[in-house]
Parts: sequence; structure tokens; C-alpha cells
Amino acid sequence: MAPNCSRFPLSPPKLVAIAQDAYLTPTTAFPDNLHLPGIAAPKYGQDITCGYGRAAPGKQDVGSTPAVLKPKMRRLLTVFASGDKTGMARRLFDAFLADTCREPTYFDDASLNSAAAAHPNIKFFCSAALSAPNSPNKALGKVRIHQALKKANWDITKLLMPTGLGVPAFNLGYKSFSTGDFDNGLGVMINGVQYVYVLATHYNYDSAAKTYCITLKFIFYDVFGLDDDDLNEFGAPSDSATSSNAAIGITAWWQLQHQHGCAPLVTRIVLEETYEAPAE
Repeated sequence: MAPNCSRFPLSPPKLVAIAQDAYLTPTTAFPDNLHLPGIAAPKYGQDITCGYGRAAPGKQDVGSTPAVLKPKMRRLLTVFASGDKTGMARRLFDAFLADTCREPTYFDDASLNSAAAAHPNIKFFCSAALSAPNSPNKALGKVRIHQALKKANWDITKLLMPTGLGVPAFNLGYKSFSTGDFDNGLGVMINGVQYVYVLATHYNYDSAAKTYCITLKFIFYDVFGLDDDDLNEFGAPSDSATSSNAAIGITAWWQLQHQHGCAPLVTRIVLEETYEAPAE
């Protein structure tokens, strides 16, 4: 952290931006008391629910017991995570398959944080979320954190939080060829992010130098779970010779979640970055 910023913590941290998946139908709140105390909880859709014995929307069926279904879901690791050298995808699958009859929980993983920090789409998002004059990437013509600070005359306590930033995705490469994010595990672990909350943890405006520094904590959320649309789009009608391992794995995943009580997890990525920028 830049020395001149570390001496200026914000207590409590200030929520300065939110990105939300435009296709999300939020119904179920799932709080993050660790990182978002006192802040309205993100809400998720059907993919965060689980249960027992629910009929598949298209009568899809690749097995009748968890013992049969779990190995079929694990085929997704072979298809989409054979290039994962850290084991992060396997750890996520293990957590999902470890137990039933529990509430959804968070999944945090140091290797996942590291992979996200190095990902081009995440780097672009974080830079564009600030959109300062010296940011490598900018959301041209949009109000982002820098523009909101300027409108507040550089007083962060008066900042009006920009929304609608547009969520990033781990979608580099090709599903059909299992390349890029569909080989390193990120595509099956997350693919499209559902929310990003951006908190300012430190801030200092230097009126004499006409500069400011700000430390931003980016918290990315997604649900490791499936809804009916996922099953209908990507699943297999049955375990047949004409169904791919990927489609069978998706169907097994849905069945485990909605027919055998395997609760989803919310993947949580936390990144922090300090920026120094001209106040102009």
C-alpha cells in the first residue's frame, strides 16, 4: 500500500461502486457479514436454492442416487479443469459434494484470488471501475469512481455511488475445445460474475498537489449452483451415447442440488489495489 494512503484509513470502509449481472433475477438475500457489515446483502436467484425430489423441468435424468451422480458431475473437472495446476476447481467441487442438508456457504480460496488478480478481464474491470485520467483502461463517457469523486469535490463522504458498471466474466477461450478459462477451471467455477462490490478502505486527497490516493477492495461474488435455465441449456436428457461428458456432468450437478440436497456455494474473490491519480 502506498505510504501516503495507509495513514488515512476509512472507518468504516466506504461502498463506492456496485456491479450487478443484468440478467440476474434477485430473490434470495445472502449476507456477507465479513466484508459487507451494515451493507444490504446481495440477492441471488434460483441457483442458490437446493432441495429434495424436485422434478427436472425437462425430465432430465442421468442417475437416481448421489453415489451414481457424483462421479458424473466430477467429469466436468476433466473437461474444463484439466489445466488447473493449483487444485482450486477440485477443492470447490469437493466442498459442494462433501455434504448435504446444509445452508449455502462461502467458498474462499487463495489460488482463486491469485488467478483472478492476473486475469485480463479482471484487470480491465478494476481499472475501468476507477477510470481515473491515468487508468490504463477507462469506461469512456461513464460516471465511475473518479468521476463520482470529482462531482463530490473530492470529498469521499459525499460521493454518490455509481452503479451499472457491468460485471466481468472468466470466459476467455472456447468451451468446445476446452481452452483458456475452460481448461484452467475458472469457466466451470465461475464463468460470469454476478456481483462486484467495491469498497474504499483508505483515501487521501492532497489539495496542494491536486492528487489523491485511494485503496479499493473489490469483492466478486458468484453462485456455484445451477438453475433450471442452466439445465435446459447445457444439460443432457439422459446418460446416453449421444450425450457429452459436459452435458451429463451439468445434469448430474443439477440433480444433486435440487433432488439430493447438495447446497450451492457462493464463490468470493477479494482483491485490493491502491491507486494514485490526478484530481482533475
